[in-house]
Amino acid sequence: MVLRARLHRAGLVLAATVAGVITLAGCRTGELIARADETGHPVIAQTSEDETLDFAPASGRTLPLETTPSGAYLAAQAAFMERDMDAAADYLLIALAADAENKDIIRQAHFAQVSAGRVPEALPLARKLVVGEQAEQLSPLTLAVDALDRNDAEAAYEAVGYLPLSGYGLALVPLFEAWIEVARGNMADAVAAIGPYDLGDGFDALRAYHVALIEDMAGNPAAADAAFRVALTAQDGGSYRVVLAYGRFLENRGKSGEAREVYEDFLAANPSSLWLEGALAQLEAPGTAGRIDTPEEGAAEALFAVAGAAQQGGSPETALAYAQLAAYLAPDSDVVHLLIGDVLELEGRHADAIAAYRRISAKSPLSWTGRLRTAINLDDSGDSNKAIALLRQMEQERPDRADALIVLGDILRVNERWDEAVAAYDDAYEREGGAAVDDWKLHYVRGIALERSGDWERAEADLLRALEIQPGHPFVLNYLGYTWVDMGIRMEEALAMIEQAVVQRPTDGFIIDSLGWAYYRMGRYEDAAEQLELAVEYEPSDPVVNDHLGDAYWKVGRRNEARVQWRRALSLAEDDAELSAAIEAKLQSGLGDD
Repeated sequence: MVLRARLHRAGLVLAATVAGVITLAGCRTGELIARADETGHPVIAQTSEDETLDFAPASGRTLPLETTPSGAYLAAQAAFMERDMDAAADYLLIALAADAENKDIIRQAHFAQVSAGRVPEALPLARKLVVGEQAEQLSPLTLAVDALDRNDAEAAYEAVGYLPLSGYGLALVPLFEAWIEVARGNMADAVAAIGPYDLGDGFDALRAYHVALIEDMAGNPAAADAAFRVALTAQDGGSYRVVLAYGRFLENRGKSGEAREVYEDFLAANPSSLWLEGALAQLEAPGTAGRIDTPEEGAAEALFAVAGAAQQGGSPETALAYAQLAAYLAPDSDVVHLLIGDVLELEGRHADAIAAYRRISAKSPLSWTGRLRTAINLDDSGDSNKAIALLRQMEQERPDRADALIVLGDILRVNERWDEAVAAYDDAYEREGGAAVDDWKLHYVRGIALERSGDWERAEADLLRALEIQPGHPFVLNYLGYTWVDMGIRMEEALAMIEQAVVQRPTDGFIIDSLGWAYYRMGRYEDAAEQLELAVEYEPSDPVVNDHLGDAYWKVGRRNEARVQWRRALSLAEDDAELSAAIEAKLQSGLGDD
């Protein structure tokens, strides 16, 4: 039977996600209205006619010696498609060697270099792009970040003048101006640069958070406290960053009891989070808590927030570029590395994601999350044994937590190590205690592993419990319904469940396949063929879906087409000996119904 657990493992089991870290959750960029440029920034070209560029690849990559400029440009576009920013940057530098003034190539190369974390190399390109009165968003931001890093507030202010006051720039420009004023020592001007933080445009929490940080640095605790409270309220209790900063602010003023309340409120909404363990542990030593107290750290916080918003808004390329600039300003920021890893992971850059997660300090409260993500990426990159070893080590380190065991069970399940997966899930269930009774995800994934290991009685009980906790969930409906259909039991009930799942996910090829297979098992062959044709359109490379369509074609008399589908399914089933044998038998003798 085809495995029906097509869920992303990280999304299924990790309670602590990057979305819980960022400050700018829920901003509505589509509703932002650009304002006129009233900043008074000077508009001065920042490039030199005599500046030369180094076109040699700097990533350590060995490129083909015969690569021509035009071939390099095409290779760069392919690298962009693969999200390989290092390769894209190197190939574009070769293309630029033959066409050094091509602004489109310069822009692409600059973007690739920044996204690959190669910010120093991107500076000459950024200067070539910031000329006259027009510039795209990233190049002046790169120059501003570098200037802040060099403690050159005037150059940073000049560079920010090129940033458009629209989209994310509507929030980012005032924040950068504010931290530049902090670098100048002008705290009152810094707060004024941010302006009001009750505009209702999705950036209120972010503005209030940065006002609080600056007022704290300026020695205005009452104003800082008020702004922190606005940031918490505007974001329904605040993100990890706001909560941690406010808690530290309270601690440093001897208000450990209030700090504890802030931390515990966050933990009540995020009960499995480890992120505040360190903050809670140091409550007995007020006055030692750290804080954001440099312009570079403040600007990095702004970039991190915008990067997180871009990630949530479905713009991972933008998110990665902004996050790399944040990492340039704050190279030891664990939250930034967690975000970079998250973006790279979702883009399928598993080795790069692992490298980002491994930059998180072992002493960081985010280390546990980074290690869980590392294990998932190790498995996704084909190194399941290392992933399993890491997770077994983690579950022994923290016998009070279930998350490492659940991720372990997921990896074992996807690798079809069913009995081991069941054992991991059982241990997780025991660790969760009373909470496990209402954990639908754990019941669901354990039910899958139990069904595949042959323990149908326990599997059915788990799947029914998952459906009881989460009524109408399409994945649970589909898995349980398909299993009943495949077993030839409770057919009408199973069909109704699968039909309900299809309504919710009308483009999911596997769920449509379940519907077609239900029709097939009920003798509705024409209906089966129609649905299975649609399923193959959505999942053309799945051997079971193709096999099912071949069966339906055979039953409606389309014998030649049936054999075509079976041959297609056989070519896709190389790693499934049982399925391959069954298909070969059908190719020899059909379905034996003549």
